[in-house]
Amino acid sequence: MEKNNRSLATRRALTKAALHLFADKPYAEVSLLEITERAGQKNRNALQYHFGSKRALFEQILLAHADEIDALRQQLIDALPKQDSVSVEVAIDIYLEPFLQYTRRSENGRLYAKFLAHFLRTPERVEKVLNPDIPMSTPPSSLAEVLVSISPTLTPEERDQLLFVSNAMMIYSVDNLVRAEEQNILTLDSPIGRHILRTLHTSLVALWTL
Repeated sequence: MEKNNRSLATRRALTKAALHLFADKPYAEVSLLEITERAGQKNRNALQYHFGSKRALFEQILLAHADEIDALRQQLIDALPKQDSVSVEVAIDIYLEPFLQYTRRSENGRLYAKFLAHFLRTPERVEKVLNPDIPMSTPPSSLAEVLVSISPTLTPEERDQLLFVSNAMMIYSVDNLVRAEEQNILTLDSPIGRHILRTLHTSLVALWTL
């Protein structure tokens, strides 16, 4: 039991250290040694032992936080009224608000926004592809279904292009706000911060209004 607790503590320390470093600079510029030293690990092979590689740790961080945001989105989707269609405004609420909520919730949420901004700029990024044959529910039961329902005339490739641009708009906007907050310029919930987020929402609605 004690060994398992130590192992879990080490994994958490490595994950936290890596999140801080990946939030501050691109993936390629973060070394294994930096991560292990920031995590307070004397064993330089600790990262490889617990995660296998830097890439595996990077993906673990990416997916773990994404899963938490998806869970928040799913709560909104599950609360949709029983109707055939979803408006573009509601769809963008489902897409955007959980990410904003997660960013506001903790330091890790803010770090994750910065992490994603670097992630979008790197060649290691993984494209999110919507299944063109996704079965549709009434009401939609997933984010993919929500986005398909508001863009039925688009091809899967066109929808993926819109989603990539939407992700970039959302992530870069929130990343800039987080960095401005760190410099005591404004906060996400200041009047200007809220205005910027409302403008982002309006822009995303316009983007998906076809």
